[in-house]
Amino acid sequence: MTLNTRAVVCTAALLGLMGAVPLLEAAQARPWAGGGVGRPASGAGVRPGAGWGAPGAGLTRGAGVGAPGVGAPGAGVRPGVGWGAPGAGLTRAPGVSAWNSSWAGRGYWPSRTWATGWYQPYPAAWPWWRTSSVAWGVTGLATAAAITSAVDAAADQQSTVIVVPQTTVQLDYGSIQALPPNGVQFAYGVAGMPYVTATSDCKQGLLNGQPPSTADQAQVLNASCQIAYGSI
Repeated sequence: MTLNTRAVVCTAALLGLMGAVPLLEAAQARPWAGGGVGRPASGAGVRPGAGWGAPGAGLTRGAGVGAPGVGAPGAGVRPGVGWGAPGAGLTRAPGVSAWNSSWAGRGYWPSRTWATGWYQPYPAAWPWWRTSSVAWGVTGLATAAAITSAVDAAADQQSTVIVVPQTTVQLDYGSIQALPPNGVQFAYGVAGMPYVTATSDCKQGLLNGQPPSTADQAQVLNASCQIAYGSI
């Protein structure tokens, strides 16, 4: 091969290599352009958003523990059982004495075998009344008629218990025992507690030897004295 021929061949080869450089560059990865091998910025690869499970699938709300509430609304312990005045949602608790069938039809009063008729509800005669009644905000005590009516009604219902008027205290009239000349012993209960025994001095206006400390105690004192010694 002559020198001129070799020069022509080399020149042609060099031109071929120079023409191939742009093609090689185009085939190289260009990460800054978002592409990969292939067309620049083609986005080929894992499709964004694809994942596991159907779109929106996940945990559902649990049903909780049990159905709402237990039983029908208002079910449970019946309110008002055992204490208070009949007709007010509360019932009289049993007393400590036994009912006597002869007490029905106003028969209780003749059964008192001691001197009666001298007691009158007149608290102004008690030395402590004026000061204490002002402090309690009361002007008087239950009348003889109200107390007598309560005893008659209870006796007709075969009960020995009355609710002392103007209180929630229960007094067992069947437990009344006279302690002449002025005293009386009886049993009463407060706020569902067991019955307790007390004494009243109907002349001096004392409950268990002391002036009453509440209006309810004064009403109990008066009621016990009216039942024991009052007229009807």
